[in-house]
Amino acid sequence: MKVTLFKYLRAPLLGAFMTGLAACTTQSGPTYTLHAVNAPNQQARTYRVSCLGLFESSNSCVRVAEETCKTQPVTWLQAIDGVSDGTPKNAPREMTFMCGKPVMQQPVPQAVPQPVPQAVPQPVPQPQAERPAPQRQLLLQGNANFATDSAVLSPIAKSNLDHFMRVDQGLNLRRVTVMGYTDNTGSEAHNVKLSQARAAAVVQYLRDGGLRADQFVAQGLGSADPVASNATPEGRMQNRRVDVRVFAE
Repeated sequence: MKVTLFKYLRAPLLGAFMTGLAACTTQSGPTYTLHAVNAPNQQARTYRVSCLGLFESSNSCVRVAEETCKTQPVTWLQAIDGVSDGTPKNAPREMTFMCGKPVMQQPVPQAVPQPVPQAVPQPVPQPQAERPAPQRQLLLQGNANFATDSAVLSPIAKSNLDHFMRVDQGLNLRRVTVMGYTDNTGSEAHNVKLSQARAAAVVQYLRDGGLRADQFVAQGLGSADPVASNATPEGRMQNRRVDVRVFAE
């Protein structure tokens, strides 16, 4: 009796399971949720994407961001990661990004006093100050670029570096400097070694990607020069960063 009943119920149960599994995706592929975010004092468009489906990953969110911004650069503002047994999974599924670069407040130009014209003697012309070399900067900051205690670049970090190389193609680059930093967790000797490995990984990725310059410099500075307090998780996340700067002729 039980065997006969299982035979009759097996097909409906299998069909219901397959229907529930199919409901997690659409005909076009994995699903995602995209919301517009109102960022004060910013003219660039800002969004939050959630990729929480069964078949999705961090790469899904990166792809949505690139498709949303089209030809504009993607600037990552925040990545929300899951936690397992008190440890981040290093696979963020909810990210906030901006299409374009953040609006930076420009300094108010100071009025230069004009010399009083004199008939005799004529004023001696002052030498013009040398113009600084053009400079471009990319900041890889937070938990979304490297796994904990690792120098392996994440998909988000590679996406940012790929765009950085595209916009700098064709420039006569004199020097590329890459500075790695950590928070103050752990010994300073370990932090210097880790930050050096991360800076070297970025330089190697730029070289392999075809970026050409007269000189590449990679330096790890450990927990030196913090940009925020190490007393809070948010501050430590900001201090874990790699600063890439390009100097052109």
